[in-house]
This record gives sequence, structure tokens and C-alpha cells, in this order.
Amino acid sequence: MELSIKTRHVDLSDALKAFTERRLQFSLSGFVNHLDGIEVRLGDINGPRGGIDKTCAIKVILRRSGVVFARAAGDDVYSTVDDAATRIRSAVSRTLNRRRARRR
Repeated sequence: MELSIKTRHVDLSDALKAFTERRLQFSLSGFVNHLDGIEVRLGDINGPRGGIDKTCAIKVILRRSGVVFARAAGDDVYSTVDDAATRIRSAVSRTLNRRRARRR
């Protein structure tokens, strides 16, 4: 499984990178055999003006099932990563359950 983290107007500190990797590893640990890659995009829409403008978009590439996407926004990068990781776990689980149901 390959993890790629890209940023736009956000400083990717070692702490943020480690938090993102750890949070995704925790959220997607049960699906590792089904994953081909993960791409995380962190952004700050308004730049230094502040506000609810931090975004986290996660794209997961599944083997034989396509692509699953989740997004979150908020005023803190860490909370947006946490929210998006929770959403991507639900989306991956739902996609894999649908695939299992079709095979039956």
C-alpha cells in the first residue's frame, strides 16, 4: 500500500505527517489486503486570513473495486484529517460490503 500526502498552502510538519499516517493506518487497518494506494490532499483555502478553510481530501484506490473518496473541512488541519479518516473508513467498508453482496 502506497501513501501519498500532498499539500497546498499548508506546512507539512513531521508531526502532521506522522499524525496523518497513524490515523489512516488505524482507520484502514482492517482493509489493508484490499488497498492499492492512498492519496491525501491537505489544503488551506483562505491562506493567512483564517476561518473554516482547512480541507482534507482522501482518495483510496481499491483492488478490483475502483476508487473511494472522502472529504472534510474545518478550522484545524488535525481535526479535518480525523474527520476525513472516519468518513473514508465508512466509505471503504460500504463499498466492500456491496461488492461482497453482489458476489453472493
